[in-house]
Amino acid sequence: MRIATASLVLLAACGSHVPPQLRGPMVVDGVAYDVTRTRLGSVLVKREGRPFLNWEGAEARRAADAFCNGRAEASIRDRFRGDGWLIVEGCA
Repeated sequence: MRIATASLVLLAACGSHVPPQLRGPMVVDGVAYDVTRTRLGSVLVKREGRPFLNWEGAEARRAADAFCNGRAEASIRDRFRGDGWLIVEGCA
């Protein structure tokens, strides 16, 4: 019985990282974003109210970081798409 209890404690410690959700509205620094995880694992970030412009990738990355529990994988392949930013590598 002690072995089973110890195993559960170890599993709980290893699994304490909360996985990112698939979709959701988020508020970061008072700004609302709609963040979606695509079927390929990329993260699409759209700002509610005022669409992103093509030079606002850093702000989209901050929202993706919040969505991915601080672990968005930014790369040179990230791109502006429509009115949002696609973080191609998604969450780490």
